[in-house]
Amino acid sequence: MKYVKILSLLAVAATALMAFAASASATSITSPKNTLYTNTIHAVHEGSHVTLDNPIAKIECNSTVHGASLTHGAGVTAKGNITVAFTNCTNSWHVTVIASGSLEVHNISGTTDGTLTSTGATVTATRLGIECRYATNATDVGRLTSSDTTGKEATLDITAAIPFHGGSGLCGGGATTWTGNYVVKTPTTLYVDP
Repeated sequence: MKYVKILSLLAVAATALMAFAASASATSITSPKNTLYTNTIHAVHEGSHVTLDNPIAKIECNSTVHGASLTHGAGVTAKGNITVAFTNCTNSWHVTVIASGSLEVHNISGTTDGTLTSTGATVTATRLGIECRYATNATDVGRLTSSDTTGKEATLDITAAIPFHGGSGLCGGGATTWTGNYVVKTPTTLYVDP
């Protein structure tokens, strides 16, 4: 009987610790600061292009990202389905997004920024009959840098290695590197709150 009581107390303590740890890992998207934001987020590439650099080509494209933050609250990170598009790619390459998947934001401790994780995105790059397909699965893709007090827009700073998912043998078996910066146009300010 004594052991049953001890085990019960240990179970209660473990549950309390798990609940505390879960609430500590929560992330919310806010706009303005400390006001939960659940509407559409729209970002466009900044500068000349975003780049997909695979073993056979360096593909530069215009790109946009749309999405909404669907989950918030104690014990969860901000996560939502997104739509990504690549247009006007260089050297006759066509980059088609088969599935955009979801994007998850994890607050970086001590900041109002967050890391970005992509899951379920599948992208195909084609040219002259060559097809290279890449897919994400809990893939670290970069950082969301929050707006600042001077009115600077939030940015998605992408530096990712997207794993090879299939296609031509000419594509090699390695990842393609996706790099570029997106400026968040909607909302005008955006923050990642713990």
